[in-house]
Amino acid sequence: MKRLPLTLYIIFLSVCFALTPTGDLFAKDHPQVRFITHPLPPFSYLDNDLLSGFSIDIVQAMMQHTQHTANIEMYPFNRAFQILKSQPNTALFVIAKRPEREVNMKWVGPIISSGVYFYQKRNSGLSLAYLEDLKRVRNVGVVLGNADHTYLDSQGFTNLSTDKSQLQSLKMLSYGRVDVAPMSELVMPFLAKAADIDINSIERTPIKLYDSTLYIAFSNDTSDEVIALWQQAFDELKSSGMYQTIYQDYFPTDTDIAKR
Repeated sequence: MKRLPLTLYIIFLSVCFALTPTGDLFAKDHPQVRFITHPLPPFSYLDNDLLSGFSIDIVQAMMQHTQHTANIEMYPFNRAFQILKSQPNTALFVIAKRPEREVNMKWVGPIISSGVYFYQKRNSGLSLAYLEDLKRVRNVGVVLGNADHTYLDSQGFTNLSTDKSQLQSLKMLSYGRVDVAPMSELVMPFLAKAADIDINSIERTPIKLYDSTLYIAFSNDTSDEVIALWQQAFDELKSSGMYQTIYQDYFPTDTDIAKR
């Protein structure tokens, strides 16, 4: 994946987010926030043992604006989610904002949105058109504790097979260990590449689970003032054009590719 050199990001950020009163105030008067993430290419992944990805770059740019310095930690989603719910001054990204979660944490974003569809192996012989059809397949692969898992469990699915990450779910689908798995259409090509799976061997079904809007979720004890400051950092990232620069680096249009 072609990415802008880190030095260019730093130069851009220095121009857009020079030491502002907001950054100084945040650094001096507010508690340190622990930032954690989970493996989900292209948002967050390890590249030669270094944390990389679209959401990593976004959060690091926000840190630059707020004068907040912290290492970002990566865990399997379910462990990261449990840390968020049990530890104070913690932020987890990226995570879907769902009704059952809204009151239990605080939100900054939205970072990005994408449709979540069910995928199956090409030529699997399965005839699937509606969500209820999936209750009749052998196994539905989901990530333990994530929004897809929680939602399908609430809908009475008893054939859910849990994995630690969407990358693992895709591999299980490719191996024939599960019949279908829900994936973001934005994420799917990157997962296939990371798993070394021919994307043409997997096909999208017509069954859309929902539109998933991803945020940074903060533990519920985080003060509203801190949330407002991080939201301001994100909003200024977008108004400065830096968000779009990072976005196009990971999700280039045909026009962007032609310019390279």
